[in-house]
Formats: sequence, C-alpha cells, structure tokens
Amino acid sequence: MSGYSYLMPGPWLAQGSEPPSGTRIPFDVIVLAAMECQQIDLPGYIVMRVPLDDSEYAQRVGPSEVDRKRIRHAAREIADRVRLRQRVLVTCHAGRNRSGVLAGLALRHLGLPGVEAARRIRLLRNGLTNPHFLEMVVR
Repeated sequence: MSGYSYLMPGPWLAQGSEPPSGTRIPFDVIVLAAMECQQIDLPGYIVMRVPLDDSEYAQRVGPSEVDRKRIRHAAREIADRVRLRQRVLVTCHAGRNRSGVLAGLALRHLGLPGVEAARRIRLLRNGLTNPHFLEMVVR
C-alpha cells in the first residue's frame, strides 16, 4: 500500500510506505522501520531509524527481546514528538506491519486503547498482519 494515512485527527501522526526521495512531504519527523531502508538520506527532516525484521522467519518466531525493547522505546518517542506537535510519519517498506506496530503503540501512549489502535491501523492500512506485532499493540 503506497502513500500514507493519518491515524488521528490533525496532521500529527501518519503511517505509510517508504518515504518518497527528493519530494518534500508535510512532516517534521520520519521514522524508518524497514531494515532495508535505513540508508535513505532525508535532509530537512528529523529521522528516527528503527530497523525491524518482518521476514517470514520473524513472523514465525516473533520479534527478539532487543527488537521488542527497540519498538517500545521508539513508540514512546513517537508519542512524545506528537505531544510536542511535531508531525510524524512512521514508515516501512509496505506501510503495514513494522510501521503498524510502532504507530499502534504510539497511539496507545497517546491514550487510545490497544484494540482501537489495532482496528484503526488494520482499517486504514490493512496492517498488523504479523500476529506478534498485532499482539504487542492489543495487549
């Protein structure tokens, strides 16, 4: 799924696929969750690099404890930036799973119940098909 979707009222938090290179988009912070996109250069933006694995193997065994900590820490930082009224775009390759777990947990930090955060991401992005990421958002 290309482009991006706003996950809450206002321009503060969006989820999407790989950010376009060379095109200015209306965000202050771009979160790169795809391992394969960590080398993207995005001058003019605050860039958070949160490399996560969503391979078939990772979907079978779930994220490592290191990745779980990385996810929780990044989600808190995303929520903090939204509270500061910074416009945040959370991306991964397809804009569904890795970006979904980060955005979903950020929504929880912003007060949305986990079930509602997951419902919103699944509806808007057809995301959180990785059952381990879905469980992290819901519980």
